[in-house]
Amino acid sequence: MATQTLATPDLSRIGLFKGLQEKDLHAIAEHAEVRVLPADTLLIKEGDAADEFFLIVRGKVKVFLNQPNGREFVVDVRSAGSYVGEMMLDGRPRSASVKTVEPSEFIAQSYAEFEGLLRRYPEVSLTLIRNLVRLARGHNVRTIEDVRTRDELQVYIEKLKSTSGADLPTVKRWVAAKRWVLIGLLVLAILQYYFLDVFLTTMTMSGITNVGK
Repeated sequence: MATQTLATPDLSRIGLFKGLQEKDLHAIAEHAEVRVLPADTLLIKEGDAADEFFLIVRGKVKVFLNQPNGREFVVDVRSAGSYVGEMMLDGRPRSASVKTVEPSEFIAQSYAEFEGLLRRYPEVSLTLIRNLVRLARGHNVRTIEDVRTRDELQVYIEKLKSTSGADLPTVKRWVAAKRWVLIGLLVLAILQYYFLDVFLTTMTMSGITNVGK
């Protein structure tokens, strides 16, 4: 962990600070703690106590959930100018994990520092609220889509239950194709029998003729 004073341009690129005056950025930079992490490093662990907020100055991170099978379910990817850890405002444990995708640099703020920042700068609070509302709205849209998908799947399952296998379009096509194949084989067998009979008759007649000679 490294601590240093940041130059104003670094903070001005942070979307959350958009609209703040230069003197305000300087005031924030004076107490900023910078952390530089290599790629594939865990920044936030799901289930841990939420006590810090991170502004992404450089690099990229992924936000993910740990699945029972050990795999990571990525829910978001955030780059420089964004932030992670804002959910700590509700005082509950971390709801997701965050890991660096590439070498990254962060501004770390404790809960008290972040709360003080929001109280001092209403513009920052408003931006954060808007982003949280956008996040909640996106979650609602995904939930509605999931419900619709489940409903459509349930309707399809009920339709399958009430439909016999012979009524399914794919089964009907298969039965029709099978029927035509059987008809074709039958016709082929008849033709073979006919030509075999003609051949045997011809051979018999030829044998009789040769005997007569």
